Amino acid sequence: MSLGKIDNNLIKNAINKGRAEFLKEEIEYVRFKSRFKWIERGTVVAPGQKVIWGFPHIKRIFTLRAGIKRNIHEDFVYFEEKIDGFNVRIAKIDKKIYAFSRGGFLDPFVTEKIQEMKFENFFDDHSDYTLCGEMIGNTPYTRPTDEFDVKLFIFDIDGGNNTYLPCKTKYELLKKYNIECVPVLGRFKVDDFESMERLVNNINKAKKEGVVIKSESRKDVIKYVNPNADIDDIKSCSHIFFDMPFGFFNQRALRSAFFVREYGLDKEKYGNELGKAFYFGLIKALDTISSGRDVEEEFEILIKNEKTWDEIKKHMGKDVRLNVIYKRKENEKIRIRFSKTYIKTTKLLRSYLNGKGVID
Repeated sequence: MSLGKIDNNLIKNAINKGRAEFLKEEIEYVRFKSRFKWIERGTVVAPGQKVIWGFPHIKRIFTLRAGIKRNIHEDFVYFEEKIDGFNVRIAKIDKKIYAFSRGGFLDPFVTEKIQEMKFENFFDDHSDYTLCGEMIGNTPYTRPTDEFDVKLFIFDIDGGNNTYLPCKTKYELLKKYNIECVPVLGRFKVDDFESMERLVNNINKAKKEGVVIKSESRKDVIKYVNPNADIDDIKSCSHIFFDMPFGFFNQRALRSAFFVREYGLDKEKYGNELGKAFYFGLIKALDTISSGRDVEEEFEILIKNEKTWDEIKKHMGKDVRLNVIYKRKENEKIRIRFSKTYIKTTKLLRSYLNGKGVID
């Protein structure tokens, strides 16, 4: 079987077993809800049997030297900055360019935004390719900012057959079409650990999230995140404790401990920051609920089409409730400020404040 196609019988089998579903939105497509045989979760089969392959999870390493020795099998590696946004894949289907979320849903917000980013020339020449990127800024999922609206950084290009272009080829192609790549931090011999360690220390000091380490062919790839980013994640999310995935907090505490030990960083300093990251957010959430309010966060988007907002609401998970703070015209666009109420965290913390007991 070609890696570029998925057999119709396999699709039917996946749907029958509840691993895939047929969706009818702006286009009709099949979304793989979970991994099925060799097909990644989030894979999409679009009209014309166009396949947008699910993006695989990348291994995280806990120690730089041992992690590279064990997982990289080529002579040179590229270090790319890990961007803290949300994962999207962009592909041309028939005559239009669409974006899909990591889970395989058609993303109405990113689909609208990329119409302004001039990808037409790229896809005219490479219609089988899929751009894999990270979007940040004023989106329905990331912290709002006054510095810019949104930015999209491409970190991989799927050649259309579930394999990714080599690093150098990708860099040259993105430059040719004036498409923004994730920052490339350096190319190193695979055993030049001193240079690599200096780089990751500088990344940590700059409070960047971390690095993605790729072999030249892109066949081997690993992630390495620094403790400042891990602690910032905990700080940003402890107030919505019960709405975060299982293992979110202990994974970050564990990774930061490895990094602090490996680089001989100040344990007292990082210990204090880690404790504050947990406690301050949780206590703030408890104070919020005690005052009769719900646990929520605010987001802001700038869109052209009111229908895009309707689609965003439809795609938002059932664990959050949206509330529009304001909606106003801005030139030919609409700016919407809204809050997400985190239902699970609000409900559980409120019940504990009201005396509910739990069995450990």
